[in-house]
Amino acid sequence: ETTVPQQQLFVLNSPFMIEQAKAFAARLQDEAPENDEARIRRAFQLAYARPPSELESKIGLSYLNREQDPANNLSQWQSYAQVLLGSNEFMYLD
Repeated sequence: ETTVPQQQLFVLNSPFMIEQAKAFAARLQDEAPENDEARIRRAFQLAYARPPSELESKIGLSYLNREQDPANNLSQWQSYAQVLLGSNEFMYLD
């Protein structure tokens, strides 16, 4: 299943979705302050009701440790939260 381009543009550009990503990132910081791995596990549990696979954890850590784009106004965690909230898995119930 895929989304139409307008749905993804909404997730990337909508002030509502950006605020939701910021709130999600803040919640993760509060609920899993130990380290990035713990926050990734908590993020997957909240967003997808499952733990991340080993590969998903590695990809998440790599994403969070990359050099931040100066054009992006979101923090690394806010940007990661936006990615999780914009995924097909989050949008569709199997």
